[in-house]
Amino acid sequence: MSEPTPYDHDRAAYSREGLARLVLADHATEVADSAAGLVGTRNDVDTGLAGRVSQARQLIELAERTLNSAVVYEVERGSSWAQIAAYLGGQR
Repeated sequence: MSEPTPYDHDRAAYSREGLARLVLADHATEVADSAAGLVGTRNDVDTGLAGRVSQARQLIELAERTLNSAVVYEVERGSSWAQIAAYLGGQR
């Protein structure tokens, strides 16, 4: 059995769907912030060689985590696995 946390009361104020949506929004914010870091050129001289590749790779990892969060959210809101798979290219 899991131990209680100080956040249990706060979590209880939201549905599973609501919590999943909040996680998705948080992950999407991280993707947007990371992508914004690749837009500006002002600090390019301060970035080590291949540094932008590292940032782009991190962006992909954040996007994959966001996709996973989106799947969880869609399941919580009632999407079927077939509907989700259709958007992932699995079924048409």
